[in-house]
Amino acid sequence: MRRALPALLLAATLALAPATTSLAAESLSQGCVVSTAQLSWGFKESFRAYIDSTIANGEWTEAGGATYANATFGWSSTQGNLDPSTAKGVVDFPGSVEFTGHGGVLDTTISHPVLLVRSPSDAVLVLDVSGPSMEGDQIDVRGAEFVSIDLSGQNLTPVDGVISIVDAPTALTAAGFAAFPDYPAGTAFDPISAHLDVGDCDLVGATIGSPPGWLLPVIGGGVVVVLAGVAALVIAVRRRRTVSA
Repeated sequence: MRRALPALLLAATLALAPATTSLAAESLSQGCVVSTAQLSWGFKESFRAYIDSTIANGEWTEAGGATYANATFGWSSTQGNLDPSTAKGVVDFPGSVEFTGHGGVLDTTISHPVLLVRSPSDAVLVLDVSGPSMEGDQIDVRGAEFVSIDLSGQNLTPVDGVISIVDAPTALTAAGFAAFPDYPAGTAFDPISAHLDVGDCDLVGATIGSPPGWLLPVIGGGVVVVLAGVAALVIAVRRRRTVSA
C-alpha cells in the first residue's frame, strides 16, 4: 500500500496535467485574428477643399497602398487582433497620404494609421505625422493618437464573420492638435468606417469549437480537488494502519 498510494497520486497528476496545459494554451490565444480589414476616412472635408482651392493650389498624393475614391481615403490590412467580448483590439494599416499646397510651404504627410479599439464605445486612430506646419515648424510625430472615435452607436457583433464600424464620428485630440496644429483639439473631423474580417471567431474571442477560457480555472480547480482527495486518502489509510498497530 505504501508504494501504491504515491503511484496513485502521480497518476492523478499526470492524467489531468495535459488537459490543464491544453486549456492554458487556449486561454493564451484568446482574441480574434483580423485576417483582412478596410479603413475608410476622408480626414477632414474642409481641409481637402482648402487644399484643392485656388488659394492653396495644392494636391494630395497616396502611397504605400493608400487609395482615394468617393471623397475618402482607403487603407487595407492583413494584420490585427480584436476580442469582441471586451471590444479591445488593434489593426495596423500601411500607406500614407501627403498633402501639399502653397508651392510646398504646406507639406504634411499622414501615414501608418492604426485603429486602436479600447471599449465598445471608444476607439482612437493613431497616425504618424510629418512635414512643416503653416508656421514653418518642422513636425515629425510617431504614433500620435490623432482622432478619437465615438463607437457608442456601433454594433461590434460580427455578422458573417465581419465586424463593421460605419460612419463613426471623430474629433481631433490634444495629441492630434500637437501633430496638426491647423485646428484646435475637439474639432470634428470626418467620420470613419472600418470592416474587420475575423472569420469563424466567436463572441468570446476563441475559434469556434475550442474550449472557452472560463473552463481553465474550473478544471484547474478540479486538479486541486482530486489531489486533495488523494492526499486525504493517504492520511486516512495511514491513520487506519496506526490504529490497527
